[in-house]
Amino acid sequence: MVYIRSKVVKGESYSYLVKSNWVKKRKTSEQETIKYLGRTANVTLNDIPPEYRDSKSVLSYLASNDELDIEKREEYLANTRQNLLKFLLEGNFEDVRLLCRNFLTFSKIGYFFDEVLRPVMYEIGSLWKSKQLDVGAEHIATNTAMRLIEGLAITPKMKSRGKTILICTPNGEYHLLPCIMIETFLSQNGYKIINLSPSAPTKSILSQIIESKPDLVLISITLADNINSAKRLVGELKELKSPVLIGGQAVQEGKKFGHAQVMGSPTMLELMRIIKNKV
Repeated sequence: MVYIRSKVVKGESYSYLVKSNWVKKRKTSEQETIKYLGRTANVTLNDIPPEYRDSKSVLSYLASNDELDIEKREEYLANTRQNLLKFLLEGNFEDVRLLCRNFLTFSKIGYFFDEVLRPVMYEIGSLWKSKQLDVGAEHIATNTAMRLIEGLAITPKMKSRGKTILICTPNGEYHLLPCIMIETFLSQNGYKIINLSPSAPTKSILSQIIESKPDLVLISITLADNINSAKRLVGELKELKSPVLIGGQAVQEGKKFGHAQVMGSPTMLELMRIIKNKV
């Protein structure tokens, strides 16, 4: 397998294309430098030998390299999204996991969710809605994405912040994936998460809030058909002390939702900033 490695010399970052070779006698691997790529900020796909340009690790690195200009990075992100879409629709979990693992070698999980996984899942939903994708293919892709996120959830967390966040969806809202993504991201950032999604009865949500006394309640809505259900839920939460944030594809920032703060569809980093201001 090939990788791009970088090293800082006199304050300037330089990159190399290296290959990992297994040494059977020593039962270990060693790295072989294939090509010196020059300054990291100037690396393009054309600098990579043709036989390695489709490598998932190479594309993932280039897609997440903050030193590249925006146009170059977007090109690599587009390639990474295209690969992920293909693997998810095939139910190819091993390649999905490898692509994610390579990406996270050079970037953070929030960036992967925001710039790769979320846009791909939106595209899958759009294809299904326009009948270009049947429900079976959509389920395969979603279930494969769920397996990926569940695997990421067991990675080590940072030090606990001592705050509890309850995540839920209104009655009738069965989209689980966004809530699992948020749970994984916030857990890895030190929050204790209680996830009641999808579509728990309002009575159960109220009981859990009274019992666990979370510092914050997050409500996620994907479908506009569930907005009225969400408004009823927010109304039931009015007498409780926990602050409420509501977001998702179905709501727009600035819309009125009772006493709840509406945040639209923030990136993971934006969500963190909003939460820090709340609790």
